Amino acid sequence: MVTVAVEVAIAGWFAKATISKLIDKALSYCKSWRPGMKDKLRRLALFRPQIETLVNAAERGDIRGARNLPLEDWLGQLRDALEEADNLLDEMDSQPLKGKKVIVKCFKRLGQHDGRLRRLRQVVKTFDDLVSGLGIFAQVLTSLTEHVEVRGDMNQETSSVFTGNEFFGRKEEIKMVIDWLTISNTKKLSVFSIVGVSGVGKTALAQYLFDQKELGCFETKIWISVSSTFDEKDITKKILESLTNKEPNINTLNVAQRTLKELLSTKKFLLVLDNVWNDEERGKWEKLMAPLRHGAEGSKILLTTRMDSVADMVAKVVGESRMSLNLSGLEERENMLLFEKYAFAGFDPKDYPRLQSIGNEITMKLRGIPLAVKTIGGMLNSKLEDEYWTEVLEDGTLNSNKGINGIMTAIRLSYEHLSPELKPCFRYCSIFPQDHKFNKEQVVDMWISVGLIPQGEKRPEEVAIDFFETIVQKSFFEPKNSYYIMHDLFHELAQILSKHECLRVVTNEPIQMPQNIRHLSLTTNDIGVLKNLEKLKYVRTLLLYCDIEDAELRGAIDTALRGFKTLRYLELSSRHLCDFPESIGNLVHLRCLRITRTNISKLSSCVCTLYHLQILDFKLNYHLNSIGSIPSGICKLSKLRKLDLPKHGILQIPYIGKLTSLQRLEEYSVRREMGHYISELDMMSELRELMITNLQNVNNTEEASKAKLTSKQHLRCVTLSWQAIDNNDLDKEIANESHKEIADCLKPHHKLTKLSLSGYRSTTPPNWLEDQILSNLTTIKLLQCHILEKLPPLGQLPYLKCLILHVGVKKIGSEFYGSSRNGNTFPALEILVLENLVKLEEWIEDDQSEMWLPCLKTLVVDGCPSLKRLPPIPIALKELKLNSLGIDKLPEFKHQNEGNNTNQGLEFLSLIITNCSKLTSLSSGLFSQPGRLTSLKELTISNCVELVHLPLEGLRELISLKVIRIKECTKIFLLPILLPKIFFPPFVQQVMLSCCGDLVASLPQLLYGLSFLSHLKLEQCSNLRSLPSKTVLRCLISLKQLELLKCHELKSLAGLEAVTTLKILTIRKCPMLSTSSQLNSIEESPRNRLSMALEQLDIDCPEQVLLVPLRSLHLTKRVFISEFCGMTSLLEEWLLQNGPYLQTLGLDCLDSMDSLPDSLQNLTSLRILILNDAFGLTSLPELPRSLEMLIIDGCNEDLARRLDFGGLDYDKIRHLDVVVSGVFETYLFS
Repeated sequence: MVTVAVEVAIAGWFAKATISKLIDKALSYCKSWRPGMKDKLRRLALFRPQIETLVNAAERGDIRGARNLPLEDWLGQLRDALEEADNLLDEMDSQPLKGKKVIVKCFKRLGQHDGRLRRLRQVVKTFDDLVSGLGIFAQVLTSLTEHVEVRGDMNQETSSVFTGNEFFGRKEEIKMVIDWLTISNTKKLSVFSIVGVSGVGKTALAQYLFDQKELGCFETKIWISVSSTFDEKDITKKILESLTNKEPNINTLNVAQRTLKELLSTKKFLLVLDNVWNDEERGKWEKLMAPLRHGAEGSKILLTTRMDSVADMVAKVVGESRMSLNLSGLEERENMLLFEKYAFAGFDPKDYPRLQSIGNEITMKLRGIPLAVKTIGGMLNSKLEDEYWTEVLEDGTLNSNKGINGIMTAIRLSYEHLSPELKPCFRYCSIFPQDHKFNKEQVVDMWISVGLIPQGEKRPEEVAIDFFETIVQKSFFEPKNSYYIMHDLFHELAQILSKHECLRVVTNEPIQMPQNIRHLSLTTNDIGVLKNLEKLKYVRTLLLYCDIEDAELRGAIDTALRGFKTLRYLELSSRHLCDFPESIGNLVHLRCLRITRTNISKLSSCVCTLYHLQILDFKLNYHLNSIGSIPSGICKLSKLRKLDLPKHGILQIPYIGKLTSLQRLEEYSVRREMGHYISELDMMSELRELMITNLQNVNNTEEASKAKLTSKQHLRCVTLSWQAIDNNDLDKEIANESHKEIADCLKPHHKLTKLSLSGYRSTTPPNWLEDQILSNLTTIKLLQCHILEKLPPLGQLPYLKCLILHVGVKKIGSEFYGSSRNGNTFPALEILVLENLVKLEEWIEDDQSEMWLPCLKTLVVDGCPSLKRLPPIPIALKELKLNSLGIDKLPEFKHQNEGNNTNQGLEFLSLIITNCSKLTSLSSGLFSQPGRLTSLKELTISNCVELVHLPLEGLRELISLKVIRIKECTKIFLLPILLPKIFFPPFVQQVMLSCCGDLVASLPQLLYGLSFLSHLKLEQCSNLRSLPSKTVLRCLISLKQLELLKCHELKSLAGLEAVTTLKILTIRKCPMLSTSSQLNSIEESPRNRLSMALEQLDIDCPEQVLLVPLRSLHLTKRVFISEFCGMTSLLEEWLLQNGPYLQTLGLDCLDSMDSLPDSLQNLTSLRILILNDAFGLTSLPELPRSLEMLIIDGCNEDLARRLDFGGLDYDKIRHLDVVVSGVFETYLFS
């Protein structure tokens, strides 16, 4: 691996922009400077391109060889000079120099009046010295124009031969890919991508699949190792070589592709493209794919890559929706098996029980990355000693480049593949802790604030969002629902790369910090640490989390912040902080101020002097709601782009219209007083999001027109809201046609994409909505519009994706669909929600259009008790939820045009039916078309009190069904004599049955053959006295979780030991399971008999641990006991029996206990202790040394004080992560 010589990071665009601005600013202020100073500026302008060349080369990593210390030192000085210039220019922008408008005759005299002129001269001199030092780097500059070697590591070649003799785990992934590969279709070419981080096993999986016998359906199989250099001619020649077993003597792409086309024209082939990086050059992909499109039907490409963007690109080129598998780490069991194979190679792991235990902890840190597991396992194999393994576990080897150098080298290649402007953005995120959940908006704000986003024509937010999404596409950030995380290995890489820029410290003792860091995250509970921060003069980011209950806290924070002269981004969290730190007013460069979870009740007026402030976030400070808590001068912050305050805080700001740069106004409440009229919105032309409430306070149409919504061309999201009517008064609600008059004057700009009307009480919609002027709308919500009797014709809006209606119409029909111009009604609509349309009696489809709701994915019809019939279900639907309707049968699927494949494009995944009291049978409607339900994965039927009949043939034809929930259907008819032999489909994974009549006789037959069942929940099964026989239970070979809830007659768990795969067992409200007749002492040698390997037990009666077969458990990792009233000797013995493995213990309902048993300290592997409703506890006993976290949810104030700093029990928990909450307050310790 070649070494990048320069570690100092400077953004090329930043250097260029700062030097240019410095030259212009200096010349404008110094018309009459002596010639020598002007010469320096001219020389700087002359050599600026060479400076930029060096900066860009260092940023790209093009300067190679041994570390060039002189150049590194020079770049370090350049970075300091650039930042000093940037700071000075910042100050000059906020307070122009007095001499700017006059010709300066004597620099010296003016310099005495303004120290900034002296600084300006010094900055220019510093740059001149740097230019003078450029000569010694002439050779480096010359070499940058020469050929740059290709990074061989990126082009490491792979083959189709599986390198191991055993493959661990991945059963579901293997099945998924093989199913895709072997399914027949009429397409000439399809692509499937395996995506994952380096080392996760993408290539190994592809190699394993390549030789599977199921792939014998392919006449030809080809393996190509692609890597970073994507050359379509070279790849084509490699394919030819694979097909002919000889190197082709071909020099042109044309000849190569014609030859390949002829070879593939009659063959069904499988092509594996391994380790693909190219996600940008679509033209090259099109050329590569051209001859491949001529294979026989069913030909396929299997692709492996680290980047989602590659999978997206190839899918677009092939012309199909993306099919992919995002490969994550191995499951815990397979992870451990793989580790043992390498760590104990040549030895029997059972001979080393202590090392097995340490190895289990090591593998947990490696997060299931096979390459990491193999590497570390191989390293540990050289020394099978407790001390050495413990040292590896604890000394950070797993978190350094030393221990997994091969993996980090591979990960770093991904980083080097990033464009230069993305690299500092990625490095910056090392400031977050490992496994931190961050949202896009937060990171974008941080990047912009500290100057990582280039300035140009586009809004910085748009550029930053593009950067963020690109990094996600490159798989550096992993999306998780509404937030993102960084994989451990990427986080570690970011820390390594940013060691001179970013520092994250968690400490309660003063420590020495590097003085040249730029970005600092500090978590501390020690006030002395704060007093040690004054010397950090270069910091641009400060994340300060301090939980210190000390009278000097405010003063310590003030003192610390005075030293941060260059701060751009400040985030402060301290729940004991009651007064705003006044020193914040001196942070003249501050762009973002984010203060969270404090007790500050008033925002200081010093904030109003922060000229450059763009983001002010106080949203999580709930004491700021009182009148007068927000200074009126806040409207002076003309550059403010985001203002986040508690709801009542933002409502009290008068004259908010002066914030003309604001991009989002979460709520503007119209009031009939100065500073709060709707006319305040007049000049706020930068708004992107706007909610206007209390529109009933707008006096007339002339006043409404002053909001000028039509002229706000950047506005994309608008909510118009009138005061809502209480639900109890809905029947008294009357029309108010003034609402329409006001709304007509609030017509948004035609580029609007999201619209919400709430509390609108006119019978007809606003004219601009009825006239379809807003053709760019993607989302429309008409909420609490109970009087609206006529729907606008929305059916022809071309981009509308989401429509939510809560209106007063009686019929949905043709007027709603509009006149069809293109043959489709709602051509783009994906989500349709009809909610609380209590007057709705009829809903008919649009029989005039060729395609009705062709893209609809989700349909929710909720709270329409008068609706007795639903129209046919659109064929593209994925989710259907029906709740509280008057229907007596389910709707059918819409019939397709003749000649169409009945199942083509069908992806119906979820059906939820609740509270449909007139529904008696499922044998008609949807279930009369089982061929249309073959993709259904989730079925929920709840509280349909008259439902008697399920489909006569059961649900077995629903071959994709994974989750079945049947609840509160007391009349449902499940008799074994009427049930088919197999009722539920064999691949179902979760079954939840609650209050479904008599299940005693039918349960064994219902569970018959469910070999894939992983989660079974039985609730309120009133006549269930025992579990099914061992014969039945033994067939549940995949069952991992069992819940038994409110089964009041259940008396025995006998036979449960037959389920050897069970990992989680929950028993709640089953009183007959705790009778004393079943509770005997624990047998002396429970390990000598067959025992379940249960990992988690959740019970509400402590005595239940002594039931057969629970009494013999000895491997349990997590135990939760509610209604815990004390430790008996038998329970204590059982806990100790599981002690070597028990890591989490939760005890509930401790309000009657004043202390916990001393024997807790004997649970030597316990890491987490959870105490709920512990209001009776007055103290804590000694705790196990292994404990890492204590959570007390609900306790009295006395105990909380004993646990707080200096309290009587503080020493027992000072080394732990502790969360203690009570009715009075929440205490957080670290």
